[in-house]
Amino acid sequence: MASLRILQVCALDTTAETMLQPLLLALRDAGHDVGIACADTGASDKLAAQGFTMHDIPIERKIDWTSNWKTIRSIVHILKTGRYDAVHVHTPVAAALGRVAAKRAGTKHIVYTAHGFYFHEKMGRVTYQLTYSVEKWLARFATDYLLLQSGEDYELANRKRFKATKRLMHLGNGIDLTRFYPQARQGNEAFTFLFIGRIVEEKGVLELLNAFENVVSQEPDVRLIIAGEMMESERDQTTKHRFLERLREIPNIEYRGFVEDVPRLLQQVDAFVLPSHREGVPRSIIEAMATAKPVIATNIRGCREEVIDGTTGYLVDVHDETQLAARMTDLVNNPDQATEMGRAGFERAMKHFNEADVIKRQLDLFSTM
Repeated sequence: MASLRILQVCALDTTAETMLQPLLLALRDAGHDVGIACADTGASDKLAAQGFTMHDIPIERKIDWTSNWKTIRSIVHILKTGRYDAVHVHTPVAAALGRVAAKRAGTKHIVYTAHGFYFHEKMGRVTYQLTYSVEKWLARFATDYLLLQSGEDYELANRKRFKATKRLMHLGNGIDLTRFYPQARQGNEAFTFLFIGRIVEEKGVLELLNAFENVVSQEPDVRLIIAGEMMESERDQTTKHRFLERLREIPNIEYRGFVEDVPRLLQQVDAFVLPSHREGVPRSIIEAMATAKPVIATNIRGCREEVIDGTTGYLVDVHDETQLAARMTDLVNNPDQATEMGRAGFERAMKHFNEADVIKRQLDLFSTM
């Protein structure tokens, strides 16, 4: 296999550290020279210490033509001076700008992993059509290989001819299954739910607080742990202020901020809940399933590919706080059923969501270049 110089492009160094690191290490260990272009928010030094060439680029996580053009020029300069053979892009805005830059730089291979197409079924018709058209245009004219984590995204891209089928791959998603394992909770602790995610509106965290307020009014001992960052770089700064207000109003909620040891945290709870408005194929659900926790999630792309309604947990409608509260109460009142759902989720995670398989598919692709 020929060694390649591969530039990975994403919005933030924290994304590279938390989401892409297993792939980055596998590419490095396979003999490829890996660079990373992203905004430096504090994790770049740790990545550089692992042998990756870091490129700090200015990047807005929204459409801003002046800023976006600066980002494109920066990536073009990196690609040309670094003599990169391939660029592999991630996250919506960074992926779009990185592909435009790669075409301008004449980069030989352009790979895009869609962790979840930005357009989705809950968008308004005009916004959906606009973002759909941009994604399709970029796939056709500025992408050599399109990798889809979501099976639904793959079927759509194939059906709508985003690329020739041989240039599409259903990549899937997975976790390191050796890090997560079932472990029974000790003692008679109160039933505890866990949410892990960014404190932003699209993660459904405000609906979760409202639903939990309903639950705890009926079941006073139930607890909720929330783990996730409130980053200054987020476009949505409004939700965190309302979130902090609601924390003071609702009992039995513990906010832990960013948590590094997710496996240990999952051992401390009984069920996982993720009421997102939009997802790709969320790792947090897989991690909960691998720890044999029942999962309540919204009936959207990605989540419904992971959670089997009524078998490994429950699917609820987006924004439906009443339905969410009812399903949370169902788990509290039926602990044996919750345990059985957790076991079924564990078996599903072991069978379908192994990170090693996902990484191998990508290594195999790069080996053909």
